[in-house]
Amino acid sequence: MNKLVVLAGVPGSGKSYFSSTIKKIKTSHVYVISSDQLRKEIGGSQANLNNEELMWKIFLNLAKTYALDPDGIVILDATHINSEFRVKRNLPLKELFNETYLVVWNLDHLVVSNQNLQRDYPIPVEAMNKFFDKFEMPDEVDKEFFDHIIYINNSDIAPAIAALNLENN
Repeated sequence: MNKLVVLAGVPGSGKSYFSSTIKKIKTSHVYVISSDQLRKEIGGSQANLNNEELMWKIFLNLAKTYALDPDGIVILDATHINSEFRVKRNLPLKELFNETYLVVWNLDHLVVSNQNLQRDYPIPVEAMNKFFDKFEMPDEVDKEFFDHIIYINNSDIAPAIAALNLENN
């Protein structure tokens, strides 16, 4: 049974750490598509937003390709800051997966700001504040679209990993 896992959280919340942890636990059939990594490959830097249309096209096409693995877990590692983006962008993927998950980081601004400073490429404070201002928690549209919504309310990702039911893949 293949699964689509959409990560939603501001930069520095722990999305990429979560993805890498999943890959360590389940070493095969896990595909992580990272918007930061694609921006780096396309434009030389994860901060380079000059090729967004191309980046999102590749992002979506990779997800469609990985959906062909009947046992695959496809993790979309991007901020996905609002419901419209989470649902509209991923609508073409819904029918390709047996189950869809939304994993949402609901962490304190200070905690995430401190985690951001530990990143290889920290986001400037002003930009972080904008992300926090724009970030929307899941709404009814999300609840209708996703089969499962998992919240991470502290830095402990173990309950979220358990909720993904990795042993059933």
